[in-house]
Amino acid sequence: MCPKCRQNNTYDIIPDLPNIPELQLSKDSIENADEITIGNSKFYCINCDYTWKKYRGKKIYEQIKVIYAYAGGFPGPYFEVKIDLKTNDIEKNEWIEYHIEDQEAIIPTKELIEWFRSELHKCDIVNWAEKYFAYAMDGTHWSVRIEYENYCEIKRGSNHFPLKWGKFCRAISKVSGGGFF
Repeated sequence: MCPKCRQNNTYDIIPDLPNIPELQLSKDSIENADEITIGNSKFYCINCDYTWKKYRGKKIYEQIKVIYAYAGGFPGPYFEVKIDLKTNDIEKNEWIEYHIEDQEAIIPTKELIEWFRSELHKCDIVNWAEKYFAYAMDGTHWSVRIEYENYCEIKRGSNHFPLKWGKFCRAISKVSGGGFF
């Protein structure tokens, strides 16, 4: 429902296509795109021409309990990080050349966790679309699972990334004390 006019004549905007209802709602436009972003990133109301994001403000970031992030592709490396923002626990795995690297436990400070929440907000991670795909055989596959108290959201992609992906990777690297790209 549109928050401005309260009508239900809305759709999820596909950022890789012009915001013209006929193109946005056409199955052919999606199937013929080389890169495609699909999901609940932004919404558009056909009745009043209003555009909005799913979440606004910082409050939603305080509700995040756990972030799972994965990135990798053939032939590697692969990175997997779990950041529990409730208990301040971090688990990470890094595979390089077909073996897992020894990882020491990271115990982040409360200040580092708060900085990380702030970086998540700057990356606008909760408003990323659900799928980012560019059609290719090899490359980088990634996923981010955001867990809240009663539900979770999964963002994923292959060879196509949200605008703030680099900033997100740097934040994960800093808070986990290791590489993530």
